[in-house]
Amino acid sequence: MKQIIYGIGKAVLRDFKDKSKIIAYTDLQDLSFESSYSTDPITGGNKLFPIASFKKDTAVKVSATNAVFNPEMIEYLDGATATAGAAEMPDVKEVLIPEDGIVTLDSKPIAGSVIVNGFESTETTAAAGKFVVDSETKTVTFAADDAGKQVVIFYETMGSATTQTYAVTQSSMSKPFQLDYLFDVYDEDTNITHKCDIRVYKMQTTSGFSIDPKHQSPVAPKFDAEGKDPMRPDGHLWEFIIDGVATV
Repeated sequence: MKQIIYGIGKAVLRDFKDKSKIIAYTDLQDLSFESSYSTDPITGGNKLFPIASFKKDTAVKVSATNAVFNPEMIEYLDGATATAGAAEMPDVKEVLIPEDGIVTLDSKPIAGSVIVNGFESTETTAAAGKFVVDSETKTVTFAADDAGKQVVIFYETMGSATTQTYAVTQSSMSKPFQLDYLFDVYDEDTNITHKCDIRVYKMQTTSGFSIDPKHQSPVAPKFDAEGKDPMRPDGHLWEFIIDGVATV
């Protein structure tokens, strides 16, 4: 019976210290795993080959791209500190001033946060080159003389109490985690014959948070990580676990 690894599996990142905290990568686009090392050859005399070669610089590297976004990953990529609570959120609206001069914003603006380049805010009736903000009705009113002009309105709103903020500071360090890559092995008749797990007991990212948005294209965040010494009593750094399953 032939064994075939086909397609992409799933990955689970498990916090190295808090084992109850996980991030599931169930929509992977790609993943690569590499175990490598270099050697230190010992030579002597005029021999063509080394007398012996000693293993050194052992490395385990993983790189993965997911199809969906996990904001919690910023904690592992850049060591961000996560907090929950209302936070100021910026927004921007680009419009042509209508004939009645009234522009309705998408969200309630924080008082004093509305900025329109080339225009001045006023608390009285709008005149040419000025605008009035009514936070309760979410409206910005311009003078009729400015109708038809294109403007960009910048403003800030207050997020909900469940808003998540991930803060990165100069002292932030990427967090270690355990990686399990789960995948199936098939036979030549496309039956699943084995369930497999590549487990790296301790990893730390070597890449920071990065996205590359493009027009009408999904953004696929990627991470690169390298194995670290988990200091296990059994000395294991990583394992390949394969379990046979019943076939039809």
